[in-house]
Amino acid sequence: MPALDDNVIRDVEERLKKYLVATGGYNSVDFIDAGGSAAVFKVNRNDDIRAIKIFDPKFFVGNDNLAEKRRLLTQQKLIDHDCEHLIQTYYAGEIEDTAIVEMEFLSWPQLAKVLDQVPDDCVRVLIKQLVEAVRYLESLNIVHRDIKPENIHVSEDFKKIKLLDLGVIREFDNKNEDGITDNGHARPFLATAQYSSPEYLFRLDEPTEKLWRGLNIYQVGAVLHDLINKEPIFNEEMSVKNRWLVARAVLTKTPSFLDVNVNRLAREKALALRCLSKDLDTRISLVNWNDFYFDNTVDPLASLRNRLLQRSNSTQNNDNEKIIFERNSFIRGVSEKIRTELIDACGKQLPVVMPTTGDSHQINYFFSYENKCVIACSTQFVWGEELYGNRATVFIGARIEPLQKERHFQGMKMKPCLEVILNTDVDNVIKILSNDIVDYVMIGLDLIENEYGNTEMLTDIDLLKGDGKNEE
Repeated sequence: MPALDDNVIRDVEERLKKYLVATGGYNSVDFIDAGGSAAVFKVNRNDDIRAIKIFDPKFFVGNDNLAEKRRLLTQQKLIDHDCEHLIQTYYAGEIEDTAIVEMEFLSWPQLAKVLDQVPDDCVRVLIKQLVEAVRYLESLNIVHRDIKPENIHVSEDFKKIKLLDLGVIREFDNKNEDGITDNGHARPFLATAQYSSPEYLFRLDEPTEKLWRGLNIYQVGAVLHDLINKEPIFNEEMSVKNRWLVARAVLTKTPSFLDVNVNRLAREKALALRCLSKDLDTRISLVNWNDFYFDNTVDPLASLRNRLLQRSNSTQNNDNEKIIFERNSFIRGVSEKIRTELIDACGKQLPVVMPTTGDSHQINYFFSYENKCVIACSTQFVWGEELYGNRATVFIGARIEPLQKERHFQGMKMKPCLEVILNTDVDNVIKILSNDIVDYVMIGLDLIENEYGNTEMLTDIDLLKGDGKNEE
């Protein structure tokens, strides 16, 4: 939607001044910016500086704009809220035949304009604050719908952010709205294509709580991607100004991280990729808001190494055969490199073997503890179909077992940990899966050494139970 033309901006400025005079006067009114539906002004009232948004009156005329009025009512719920990382709202209402929203004024720059300046050591704290703002809105059953760097302002020291622009917020459900939607039954797209999930951009799902939670995860993941890469997601497609290329990228292209140093922000990259999963159900199963708190800041491989040192039809058939071969080669290459990393970390103190099960999509790693018991870890690649046939969700399972046992891996609890795309970002996939395996090895070592001193009495102990990774 193009920005308001100059005549509309002059008109809404006059309406704003009438409102200010009627409610106590003003010292100055300065135009800041305009979007497709409203203009924003910086207003000084006796050194009380506020940002005031005033809408094009056409959006609040007659009975055809109930959705805009509903969004205004939703924004009223945020007046005088107590979320530190969400822009404060002081007033939201209809007046002067339009709508006006008074907000906190921030002199901080847009995150979009300083992405390339954000230090790596600030990424975690900034994305955590964004999640806190999103979770606060979720606690009120409100979805922002347009989370992106342009709608986030960051302090000059890169220690704090605030989420702005609540112009397209809505409640998760439309209870008591008598069938009101964004525009009757047309269901138009509201937000920014570049930062929207496939199912939302292409209107593939009904507007439910599940859709909004999935959109929140995707958009936060896109911001995390930008903080890591120091440039916008799908920047190449945006640079040619072709909206169809952008839409195709949202549907099919997995963003990548092209660092020479794969260890740089490795966990943040892994989380961003999980958030940006194309499939709604997969995304929701892969990501939990608690994942953004990054409690363990130590590199798992380094931690394990130090710990052990301290312990001194025809065509279709051909196509099918080709993709099966490529999948198996991909899994084989990834698993062998993970094994090499693990052997390098564990040495002779925690011997690693990689037995086969007959399932080429399931890779197992056994860590033998003092010839008494085994920490068994299993990864399984579950491939998509048709359009997503080159993508797989990777599941992981881990448990402690007696040393002498026939191993079939039936009944092992598995959880999704990553979505991968065939032959893409291999180094990152290796790093992420190695880290996850090591996390569970560390949990197993804790149980063996601290809680289960008599290893001869060990029976199957599922290491994924109660690990906190899937808990709210």
